[in-house]
Amino acid sequence: MIIELLKKRNRNRLLSLSCLFFVFACSNEKVVQGAAWNGGSDFMLITETKMEMHYASNISGNTAYIGGFYEILKAETTVVIDRIQVSKIEFEVRTDGEPYCRIWGQITKSDELSYLLAEECKPLYSD
Repeated sequence: MIIELLKKRNRNRLLSLSCLFFVFACSNEKVVQGAAWNGGSDFMLITETKMEMHYASNISGNTAYIGGFYEILKAETTVVIDRIQVSKIEFEVRTDGEPYCRIWGQITKSDELSYLLAEECKPLYSD
């Protein structure tokens, strides 16, 4: 009888501690909302029939947020290559240790997702 009570008490403690751990572990999680970069950027235009890299292209302000619409420009000009609606952002680190990201989204010239490749890229988090 006493052993059964101890087992039940231990099971309840374990369940309570597991719930507390889950709540505290998830409460500090930050959600990536966008990206900012200080380095150069290149635009990969992907269509149903080809992939075309536009070197030295950028988004004004060197920041992008998921869900936002942006014009991709040739660097140092006002020539618009295309417009993109950002759907996701991937963050990676090159073998030399430099961070970069791919800013993926739907463009106006294709049904395929295209991306802006940005160097020295950092995530922007929600509060």
